[in-house]
Amino acid sequence: MFEIVHIGIPTTQEKEGEVFVEGAGIYVTVPELSPFAMEYVRFLPNSIFPEEMHYDVHVAAKVDSIEKYVELSDSVIVPKMDNGDCYLCFVKKDGAIIELIEMK
Repeated sequence: MFEIVHIGIPTTQEKEGEVFVEGAGIYVTVPELSPFAMEYVRFLPNSIFPEEMHYDVHVAAKVDSIEKYVELSDSVIVPKMDNGDCYLCFVKKDGAIIELIEMK
């Protein structure tokens, strides 16, 4: 299973409805509230995410197995991490950043 669920767009501007993600050093909007499934991400200087993510768009997809798609990727940007009700991992494939989301 590989189901695209949102597009992550880096921004330096505050966005209406953004929420702070404790421990990650980012503000995000809720993509489910966007008619175009856009998630705006505003990175703080102390963000845990690498610099390349601060400027490049990413595509997020629900997957049945993060490990399966890590094997198909070119590199791992952010290793698998626990995000409460799901696991997240960021990889690169052909220069594109992809967020993998595996539900628990």
